[in-house]
Amino acid sequence: MCERDGASERSFWGETDDIEARKHYRSLINTIDDGMYRLDAENCLVSVNDTLLETTGYTRTELLGEHVSVLFGDNSATISQEIDRLRATAAADSTVLEVTIETAEGERIRCDVRVNVLETGETTQETVGLVREVDDREQAKTDATEATFRRLFENVPGNYLIVQPDDYEIVAVSDAYLDATMTERAEMIGKTLFEIFPNNPDDPAEGTGNLRESLDRVAETGEADTMSVTHYPIPDRESGSNEFEERWWTPINSPVFDTTGELDYIVHSVEDITPIVQELQAEGEQELLQDPDTADSRLASDIVLRGQELLQEAKQEAYEQLRQSEERFRALVTTTSDVVFSTNADWSEMHSLEGSDFLADTDEQEPSWVEQYVPPEDQPQVQDVIDEAIRTKRSLELEHRVVREDGTVAWIVLRATPLVDSDGELTGWLGAANDVTERVERERYLEDAKERLEAAAEAGAVGTWEWHIPDDRMVTSASFATKFGIDPDAAAEGVSLEEFISAIHDEDRERVRQQIEDAIDSGEEYEAEYRVWDADGELRWVVARGHVECDDDGNPVTFPGALADITERKRFERQLAESNKRLEQFAYAASHDLQEPLRMVTSYLKLIERRYADEFDEDGEEFLEFAIDGADRMRNMIEGLLVYSRVETHGDPFEPVDLDAVLADVRRDLEMKIDESDATITAESLPRVEGDPGQLRQVFQNLLSNAIEYSDDGQPRVAISGVQNGSEVLVSVSDNGIGIDPDNRDRVFELFQSLHAQDEHSGTGIGLALCKRIVERHGGRASEANSSSAGSRSESVGGDIWVESEPGEGSTFSFTLPAARDDTP
Repeated sequence: MCERDGASERSFWGETDDIEARKHYRSLINTIDDGMYRLDAENCLVSVNDTLLETTGYTRTELLGEHVSVLFGDNSATISQEIDRLRATAAADSTVLEVTIETAEGERIRCDVRVNVLETGETTQETVGLVREVDDREQAKTDATEATFRRLFENVPGNYLIVQPDDYEIVAVSDAYLDATMTERAEMIGKTLFEIFPNNPDDPAEGTGNLRESLDRVAETGEADTMSVTHYPIPDRESGSNEFEERWWTPINSPVFDTTGELDYIVHSVEDITPIVQELQAEGEQELLQDPDTADSRLASDIVLRGQELLQEAKQEAYEQLRQSEERFRALVTTTSDVVFSTNADWSEMHSLEGSDFLADTDEQEPSWVEQYVPPEDQPQVQDVIDEAIRTKRSLELEHRVVREDGTVAWIVLRATPLVDSDGELTGWLGAANDVTERVERERYLEDAKERLEAAAEAGAVGTWEWHIPDDRMVTSASFATKFGIDPDAAAEGVSLEEFISAIHDEDRERVRQQIEDAIDSGEEYEAEYRVWDADGELRWVVARGHVECDDDGNPVTFPGALADITERKRFERQLAESNKRLEQFAYAASHDLQEPLRMVTSYLKLIERRYADEFDEDGEEFLEFAIDGADRMRNMIEGLLVYSRVETHGDPFEPVDLDAVLADVRRDLEMKIDESDATITAESLPRVEGDPGQLRQVFQNLLSNAIEYSDDGQPRVAISGVQNGSEVLVSVSDNGIGIDPDNRDRVFELFQSLHAQDEHSGTGIGLALCKRIVERHGGRASEANSSSAGSRSESVGGDIWVESEPGEGSTFSFTLPAARDDTP
């Protein structure tokens, strides 16, 4: 534990006589975005700025007086070593250290730390550190840069590999080296050089020992070592056996140091000179190859002479490789960037090197490139980024507008890397740029569309949500939150699902909760109608629709959806239901009350026919017949209207129904009519449905009666079929009748609409209207989800009836019914 020096009461810079300077220093510290700390001679914290406290989560009291290791843990040793180096060498420039900082919560954050020694004139100097958190994007760029350099190394034309200095483990290898040694990169990386290329146990060569000695010298002295011509056979990997292949090499081993001067890697480069040695062997120089005293000098001399003969060929090959490299460079430009450019050190001049010409060149007599070709409103931002990059000598990336040579404005993404000479001086920049005008305009369009959609959603009382299932975080739009009486700001950040569930009406809450659980378990679409208390305490009807999204392992992750306010629709439905109920009551009362006077009229007409028929002349008999026929038709219409009005109120509860049995009953009821008309009725096996058996019998009876009644050629032919499609059953009744004009296809289902005169075809105009109402009832179009009407259903399955017909070509009546629950997949 270090002793504190009253630091919590002192300013960051301590006591000073220059009050004005202290004010400037304080202002400077308050504007620094990086974390900042000050250490005493024992490396204990005596000051920290607010940024560092915000980053680490510590309070100033918790840090002051503590050793620097409280922040940097094991990395504090690295910082201490850098401080010792700066104090010992009086170096002005410190090295940026890549370390991790530990927060009060135990989290580890990657950061860069730069340490500087304060010049106080005392023997024990204090130090100041700047801490900059490493952004993930910067790390990604670093990783990408490392990957790029690795790819560049792997594609260099020479035979190179890189090993670690301790055990000579291989960390990188060029493609050319792999080709020369007939090896694969995967089998080399991570193994030592001598594991991959062991000595031949049957014929040991000096090459193995010489290579190890050379590497040891480089590791010990830190200097490059050029080996003489070396005989080093390698395993013959193509033969698949344990044989070795004769090889001769000229190796060079070179050290690579890190920023602290420590040996980091050794680069091992070789040239395969086996063809030259084999040529010497063919020319009878066996004694040269076998005499160890003269082999090195004479062999090297002959190799040089032979190498001169091959020099011209090598130059030609190099020129060809350069041409191919330039072509690859141009292809790389066209595939990754629109233009490659260079600038001078201060960006006053720019020159396009390759690619399109939307970046204009400048010359030194004109204003700087930024002033010429960047719109005035963007210039401050662009210049600030460039100035900071120049100051730090770091790569830059920014997105801004630029004026093309034709005067039009484009959006570009510009990236540049500094070029530094051997003295560390900035000499220029090399960069690439892409024209992203279309992308920016598309993003703006999408943003405008999003704003319009949100405005439309607000105006239409529509809300959206996204429930993050693992952490139970419900993020919603403002209108959605308002519907549930929840603070919109809190909902934008995310609250628990239960907060929304609790706003649902008591009678609907458990049903909705179960529907949500079912959607998560099944992965099916979610839809629910329910009542909810809004922010004003008003009960509103809403409909919610959504779906569950899963990860690659099938685990539910998110549950997005949308919600609409249907209160007005529900009110209208209730009003419509009440109106329909009153109309049904009226129709029932009217039809019931008309029955008695009509029966009286019919009775008296028949009494007149029996008693006075002989006294009527021909006209009187015809008039009496018309009256009796009209009374009968009126009675049929009233009875039909009575049945029509009772479809909803007097229907039986739904149950599984065998349509084959229903059809058989109808055929028995119509047996006489079928025989008299010589009708042919064929039927496939029909699926089972969920419905009211009595009402479905009425549908089939009306459709079959009509098919027989409206036959065209005197012999009715009727075909009945049915097929199940998921939760629906489609039933079709086809005939060879007179057909229906396309303009009247909807009209035939309206009440009291008969398309033919009574002397052509008898009918009340109620039969098809009754079929339509029965089928609609089986579609579950109840006015309320919790309606108590007999047989009402909340699902919207089935409930459609239509006709396909042309005059003179028969008709096909089709309708849908809900499949029996036990038969639904």
